[in-house]
Amino acid sequence: MILILYYAEELKRDVINGVAAQMRWRGQSTAQPAGGDGPSQEGKKQKRAFDHLVQDGVLTDDERRHMVALIGRRNGIAHHLDHVTADLTTDRTVREWLDYYPDRQTHDYEALDQLRAARRLLSERMAAHHYVLEIDMRGMFFESTERVLSADLKALERRIRALMRQRRGNIAQLNAELSLEGSELTGLFDPRWPENRYGNRQRLTPRGVETCYLLYDMGKSPLAVAHLMDLSLTAARRRARLWKAAGGPNRERRPLADIPKARIRYRLED
Repeated sequence: MILILYYAEELKRDVINGVAAQMRWRGQSTAQPAGGDGPSQEGKKQKRAFDHLVQDGVLTDDERRHMVALIGRRNGIAHHLDHVTADLTTDRTVREWLDYYPDRQTHDYEALDQLRAARRLLSERMAAHHYVLEIDMRGMFFESTERVLSADLKALERRIRALMRQRRGNIAQLNAELSLEGSELTGLFDPRWPENRYGNRQRLTPRGVETCYLLYDMGKSPLAVAHLMDLSLTAARRRARLWKAAGGPNRERRPLADIPKARIRYRLED
């Protein structure tokens, strides 16, 4: 986000200062209306500069709109920092609520590359149209910071890619583990069969308990059992401990068909 703030500001300066230098070179007036140098005047300078670039054939209308939108990303970060960083939360409730947040400002993960490309395009177009290019020392002041931040981003990208490869491997392993083909846990004995649980759906009936234990007998992990039986991972791990306490694979098994159905008292709630 710091790099986006920097490049957005530099793109705006490239436009305004580049047009001002060219007008001075041509002997045209660069006087601005009275009114100070506030944000409104800065916006008017930016608009006039972009209008001049379009009229001079340096940029097209679409390119101008794209650059103006990129510069606007700076305001989204500066004024809505809580919005653009909200996707980093690990709170499930917050993540679900974000989907319904009105007019939420999200982080643009492509803005940095697009800003860099926009500055290169503007520089090439100005040179092609024989614009005067001024020497600016601002880049030297930020050079070390940019180098450090860019190196951090590259290191983070390598780490994320490694974690993604690891996650894909875990998903492939889990998908293979979720298969119940060739087992007795199909049809009426499916792990998700309604008669296997009651209450808040985390409480298992006697047949549900035996079904859960059979899954552990087959070598399933707690994560696979949680998926197969529609349990929380915490509940599946607790059942794994109880299964081990009962003897694990050496425990005495009960045929599912011989386990009587549990009498469940249902409550009608609004």
